[in-house]
Amino acid sequence: MQKKQIRAGLLGLPLSRSLSPEIFRIFSRLSGEDILYEPRECGAAELASVIQAAKAEGWSGFNVTIPHKQAVFKMLNLPDPASRDIRAVNAVRFGRKGLEGLNTDAAAIVCALEESGAKPAGKNSVIFGSGGAAGAAGWALGRSRAASVTFCARNRAASLELAGNLAEAFPNTSFSTAPFSLPESPTEIFVNATPLGMYAPGKPPAEAKPGDFFLDLAYTPGGTDFVRAAAAAGASTIDGLEILVRQAVLSLKFWTGLPGGDIVEFSREALKLLREKLGQGD
Repeated sequence: MQKKQIRAGLLGLPLSRSLSPEIFRIFSRLSGEDILYEPRECGAAELASVIQAAKAEGWSGFNVTIPHKQAVFKMLNLPDPASRDIRAVNAVRFGRKGLEGLNTDAAAIVCALEESGAKPAGKNSVIFGSGGAAGAAGWALGRSRAASVTFCARNRAASLELAGNLAEAFPNTSFSTAPFSLPESPTEIFVNATPLGMYAPGKPPAEAKPGDFFLDLAYTPGGTDFVRAAAAAGASTIDGLEILVRQAVLSLKFWTGLPGGDIVEFSREALKLLREKLGQGD
């Protein structure tokens, strides 16, 4: 008996550098399931109609990326706690009562921090950016009991809103904002939640030292300048590919219940295969 095809996709603009279709091809190979994952570029005006079309075509769900994470959050009938606190979502499924959302970015970052041994509890951190990815990183650091989180961003209004929302959710972590510049106070954890290094050249203004921890949510084959410079200076790093694969596995689980078994091991194997595909090895 032929297996039913699982359909899902990615909504955003631009999507030209997205590796998500390749990742879901790897998931199909590892799980033995027939998974079709389609990127669909769309602007704000077409967003609602594209979502309705995906439902009509039998999609199990979809991921959301720049610039629609906040807009789709407002469409949700049932957000998870992270999406609610951040006011942004990146994984959505078609539930009985409407759109149900899960911020798998936030969950993926929490898992990555725990497994890496970063131990944010009691440490000072900086997040470059003020969008949905920055909110996910801030939520993860608050959940991990960081002493402070500073959003260094050009959009002061957006960063103030993020800091205020997360301060309510995590009263034991100090949330603040600052200009998009080199942090003035001692900092041990640095997160890039901007398109720099992926859709735009350059890297955020951060100077690494041994013992620091750098996490990049942007990704590019060979690693972004942000991660490579940090590793060269002796800092510990997590690159955007690891977060991308982790959140994709959590999205698949949210939509379909797959994969069965050890989700951590499944993520590691998928990441290994993706790096091999990109010529990065381990």
